[in-house]
Amino acid sequence: MRIKSLFFFIILFLTLLCGHTSSVQADEAIVKVDYLNVRTGPGINYERIGQVHSKQSYTIIEEKNNWLKINWKGQDAWVAKWLTTVKKEPVIQVKNFSSKVDYLRIRSDAGLHGSIKGYLMKNDTVEVQKRKGKWVRIEHNQVEGWVHSGYLVETKQETTPVSKDKKDETESKPAPSPEPSSVKGKVKVGTTILNVRSKGSIQGDILTQIKKGEVYDYIDEKNKWIHITLKNGKTGWVAGWLVNKVENDTVPSETSTKTSFVTLQYNGTNIRKGPSTGYEIVGRAGKGQDFQVIEKQGRWYKISFNGGEAFVAGWIVTEHTKKTNQPSSSIKGNLKGKTIMIDAGHGGRDPGAVGRAGTYEKTLTLKTAQKLKQKLESKGAEVLMTRDKDTYFSLALRTYYSKTASIDAFISIHYNSAPWHVIASGLNSYYYHSRDKSLAASIQAGMVSSTGFRDRGVQFGNYHVLRENRNPSVLLELGFVSNAKEEQIIRTETYQNQVVNGIAQGLINYYK
Repeated sequence: MRIKSLFFFIILFLTLLCGHTSSVQADEAIVKVDYLNVRTGPGINYERIGQVHSKQSYTIIEEKNNWLKINWKGQDAWVAKWLTTVKKEPVIQVKNFSSKVDYLRIRSDAGLHGSIKGYLMKNDTVEVQKRKGKWVRIEHNQVEGWVHSGYLVETKQETTPVSKDKKDETESKPAPSPEPSSVKGKVKVGTTILNVRSKGSIQGDILTQIKKGEVYDYIDEKNKWIHITLKNGKTGWVAGWLVNKVENDTVPSETSTKTSFVTLQYNGTNIRKGPSTGYEIVGRAGKGQDFQVIEKQGRWYKISFNGGEAFVAGWIVTEHTKKTNQPSSSIKGNLKGKTIMIDAGHGGRDPGAVGRAGTYEKTLTLKTAQKLKQKLESKGAEVLMTRDKDTYFSLALRTYYSKTASIDAFISIHYNSAPWHVIASGLNSYYYHSRDKSLAASIQAGMVSSTGFRDRGVQFGNYHVLRENRNPSVLLELGFVSNAKEEQIIRTETYQNQVVNGIAQGLINYYK
């Protein structure tokens, strides 16, 4: 058992060294012979599960005893290194660009002959990782393709401090032993076995290991690493994406609490920065739209608006209360023993799609992800998040978080957009690996049943967070922000609760 554990952490260490949010690096194995056996392990005594052929290339995951672990047909497999040529890929620095025009075409190939796969709108930000002449390869809103570089302008990239030798982005200098600090909160371990290290980095020595479900006080947080206090009073650092912050040691239960809301009485209602007509208009909203009330100031209501706070006049709204959570009986079954990772799409400098009324996709995905986390926890699941605030994380880092966790499913939350077809509507669920098609189908059925939205079906999706994911994974598109009517609906608390219930029921049905 100890040998297997050691082997696992060696793999984890090597994987970590390859991960970086601002660069791309992947060595490749190119087959030198006509027929090369693919095996389940690093040796000729392991079972042969297939063959690869001359000049085919595969991404190298790990090397052991002159054998290479590769990504083969969506699974890990091994080939003899001496029958391949290892191509060392240089680190390609990723740069950020934004579109100078609306409806910049994203094509399937580098040239006008390439079919149109999507569009960039003016000021949409993308990462460029490959060039071919005057064309560059980008990924935007889960669409990968080529655009003409003449219509892009380089933008200033947010930077994350890294060490001069460009080691893992989370690496930091060795921290001195901390002075006694006040406890900032508690964290609960969300993966089977979690290493506790001497510093907030994979370079830190492993001090001990802690187990899933255990709860610890934490005293500091830095670069996605959390400084915890162990039961013996000593301290150490753990990966923040593999724990959950909790208010107490118990699993949160689902309750039905009443919250104040206002409903707008007129279309085109002004939403303002402050509680008077002299303040700047920060947005407009339509008749019948609900907003949660934060507080009342005179004749004005402070409300939750687009992920922040704003004000609306009290004489053009009606106030009411309603239950913010659906009763637990509305969902049958539970998810006890399951660990789910939720990925709120986009974030930070990447807003995702922008709706007709100015809704940012990144704001909606985070709102949905947070509600889904609460719902799944109330059903007994352990839930991990790739992001829990408005922060940018690369696609590679999101899948890396999944690879390093012991999870049962990875759920990526998105909202759709088709500015060239503004009446497009409905829900989609995507999978990449055939093993995940039934998972996507179960969640799709749950969402359609719960929301009543148009069923756009379950489809194959060649998306990074699915393609590079070793765990069961699906990507969900929860409605179109480019459809003015649908945008208003998906922003409401009612819809958010409905779609979250549908996802939860789909997961429960899948695991029955």
